[in-house]
Amino acid sequence: MRENINIEFKREWSDNIKKTMVAFANTDGGTIYLGVADDGEVVGVDDPEQCMVRAMQAAGNAIRPDVTLCTHAHAEDFEGKMIVMIEVQRGTSRPYYLAEKGVRPTGVYVRQGAMTAPASESAILAMIKESSNDVFDEERSTNQALTFEEAGNVFASAGVAFEERHMRSLGFVDEHGIYTNTG
Repeated sequence: MRENINIEFKREWSDNIKKTMVAFANTDGGTIYLGVADDGEVVGVDDPEQCMVRAMQAAGNAIRPDVTLCTHAHAEDFEGKMIVMIEVQRGTSRPYYLAEKGVRPTGVYVRQGAMTAPASESAILAMIKESSNDVFDEERSTNQALTFEEAGNVFASAGVAFEERHMRSLGFVDEHGIYTNTG
């Protein structure tokens, strides 16, 4: 595994992680692996619980709009060492930014390959425009662990097909296969 647009390695907690969280929320989401060196070597963290608390506090207090609904942190034992994974989904209220910096290039970040970079003013304006035209039903759902087994069973019992293309036409998923609030 290597760093890429959706994966970032951090040896230990630092404030730069907040920038990466903002970038993931503004781009396509991703996972930060705490306790993993840049070269992929697992070094572990001393206090996984404290790392998870710091991540969730950053999501709620240091990032605006609040990104806690799009963030999940958990610890895992990997090769006998504890690492923390901070998963950040693409947010629905873009642009996300560092509260202390505001909505300007020094506070808004995006992912460019394996790099977290300040967003350009035009990128920020595009995110604002995109978010302001959102219809709630069409927005990405914060719950992506949905199943439609029961709906599939009901359709099947009526002899009606219920495939992904039908879910898309009903508005349950968007063009990328991401569940919407309608779903």
